Amino acid sequence: MLVGLLLISAGTLIGLRFARAGSLPGITVEGIDVGGRSAADVRDRITLLAQRKGDAVIVAARDEEHHRGTARDLGYSLDIDTTVEQIMYRGRQGNPLVALADHLRAFRGALHLPALESVREKAVARWAKRAAVALEREPREGRLRFDGATIQAVQPRPGQTVDTGDLQEKATAVLLAGGGGIINVMTNETDPRTDAADVADVLGQAEKAVAKPVTLQRGDDRATLSPDDIGNLLATRATSDGTIRLRVKPSALTQTLGADTISAFEREPQSALFEVDGNSINLIKGHLGFSYNESKAAKQLLDVLTGGRGRTVTIAGDTQEPELSNAEARKLNIVERVSTFTTYHACCESRVTNIHRIADIVDDAVIKPGETFSVNGHVGERTADKGFVGGGAIFEGEFVEQIGGGVSQFATTTYNAAFFGGYEIVEHKTHSYYISRYPEGREATLNYPDVDLKIRNNSPHGMVLSTSYTGESITVSVYGKKWVEVGTTTGPRTNIKQPKTQYKENDDMPKGKEHVIQEAGAAGFDVTVTRTLKFPDGETRREEIFTRYLPQPRIIERNT
Repeated sequence: MLVGLLLISAGTLIGLRFARAGSLPGITVEGIDVGGRSAADVRDRITLLAQRKGDAVIVAARDEEHHRGTARDLGYSLDIDTTVEQIMYRGRQGNPLVALADHLRAFRGALHLPALESVREKAVARWAKRAAVALEREPREGRLRFDGATIQAVQPRPGQTVDTGDLQEKATAVLLAGGGGIINVMTNETDPRTDAADVADVLGQAEKAVAKPVTLQRGDDRATLSPDDIGNLLATRATSDGTIRLRVKPSALTQTLGADTISAFEREPQSALFEVDGNSINLIKGHLGFSYNESKAAKQLLDVLTGGRGRTVTIAGDTQEPELSNAEARKLNIVERVSTFTTYHACCESRVTNIHRIADIVDDAVIKPGETFSVNGHVGERTADKGFVGGGAIFEGEFVEQIGGGVSQFATTTYNAAFFGGYEIVEHKTHSYYISRYPEGREATLNYPDVDLKIRNNSPHGMVLSTSYTGESITVSVYGKKWVEVGTTTGPRTNIKQPKTQYKENDDMPKGKEHVIQEAGAAGFDVTVTRTLKFPDGETRREEIFTRYLPQPRIIERNT
């Protein structure tokens, strides 16, 4: 009997297979009819299903906030090949009874097959993280809104965080269940650091701050901030300890005061000065400088607004020390004229302009004990922009015109003033030729930057170089405090050499012609100057300064 039943079943199955070459009728996958179709047709329909499900929209929602994504964003995929094989395999199983049962169910159209789909876990996690960021809400701390002197309190509000693990599970389930949909996000509430009492506290401070005007002043200059001005400068911030702090916005304060007011508050530092009056010298006091500092001014203003003191205050800022303070100037003990020296020159030459200009620049220079004063360092290069003009100078043994020519007379005068004051001459260079208006062996020349006059203040007191001039003379005086007695002797001239004639070839001149460009001058000679220094403790020191002057040649230009 059983054998017969199997034979009948096998025969029926063979017949049905011949009658149904494609997929079994009545098969559906995710609502798509794939029954009674060829394998190629089934593949086309499953491919369409994969596209439709890949385009499905997933919406994570919290209150009125949403974050959207597609199934593809979450790594959704459908295995088309395996799904097609599964469909075509139904009714063709190795077990004839199972295969026949599928054929019988196909008559009733009740064969519903699942799609072989999956979701990538990492992709879902990434999407869930992005959704959480979009849907989370930071706690809102209590604060104040300012519109001039009008203040509005903003109460704190809890924040919300999103459970990303729950969001991943729900998104995966929705996709595998049927495509897209809306996911209601599970959230956790986070408390703000501040509360209503904190808002009330800072509101009381703010109302006090805008109650009256505030005046900022410095010296005779003032700036008054109205209550509306003050309100527009204020803001609040919540601190980590759960309080709300009132603050003044520095940049807003700067803008409100304006550049003109700030400039009026500021002033440059002024060093203490020494003013010569005849043979005496007086100290003229200097003062500190002041510059506006918006951070310090804002902090100070907040203290005034929230404190119990008056509403007028000297504005805070940065002070700048002058180069020489009043206290430092007093310690220099500059009380008298120590030495002075004058040299003379012809009137009204261009070199006189340069002598006067360098004298003006050096006038009132202060040299502290132990410091070395460099004329080149103090004056810099002699240029037309600084007011210097062309003047006579010696270059490579020849008298020439150059910008700043003549300043050597100032150097010689300064040298002698320092010499008779007992100060150390660190560096100097005499002229190549002896010039009769200068004392022999006690003179100096200048050429920027390599020929300089440097004087070191080796006394225990400060020194001031004071200059004055007439149309025919230049005077340099040193003020400080006498600290040594100075004497000097000048030795005889030795090694005297008469001038010679020098020739300079000039191919631009007519052949055989000569032109005297410099007549012979003074003879050359050696001389030694001795300076004697007698100190209060009885010590006597002798210094010898040796100078060799070259004979001033006669120079003839020619073309041989």
